[in-house]
Amino acid sequence: MSNIRFRPATVDDARGINAVYNPFIRESTVTFETVEHTADQRKNWLVEREGDPRYPVIVAEDEDAQICGFSSASPFDQRAGYATSVKTSIFVDPGSHGKKIGRGLYATLFQALESTDLHRAYGLVAAPNPASAALHQQFGFVHISTLNQVGRKFGRFIDVMWFEKRL
Repeated sequence: MSNIRFRPATVDDARGINAVYNPFIRESTVTFETVEHTADQRKNWLVEREGDPRYPVIVAEDEDAQICGFSSASPFDQRAGYATSVKTSIFVDPGSHGKKIGRGLYATLFQALESTDLHRAYGLVAAPNPASAALHQQFGFVHISTLNQVGRKFGRFIDVMWFEKRL
């Protein structure tokens, strides 16, 4: 991990973020999205978060300045009463697994969230995913529920584990 740099994302990172995320859409049940993001969609997603410290996006870039992972916080729900809660996400390129990049991404994300008026963070993990569950627990998340067969992708139903972190 010594050659990995963690920093806030910019609009110029849209393609790199998609290069990490879109394969998960195509090939895995880690996300329930089924349509890949375009560069313009990702740019808009990044612009929507600019200036709101509750919704940072952090990227990990390698020694060649290639994005190899990202983490983010997003609104838990659009209704005003949920404004102090966020959902967190983390995606690391499979070729970069095992290098503790996920730890660095989450550490940087939660450091950015420290100065906000947030009360809770939630991580949703498609089961089974022991590595993601362990990462969340390392960062103080507690497994609070599993929604059985709540999602469907590739013709099969998938459970989702909910993790909660007090901020």
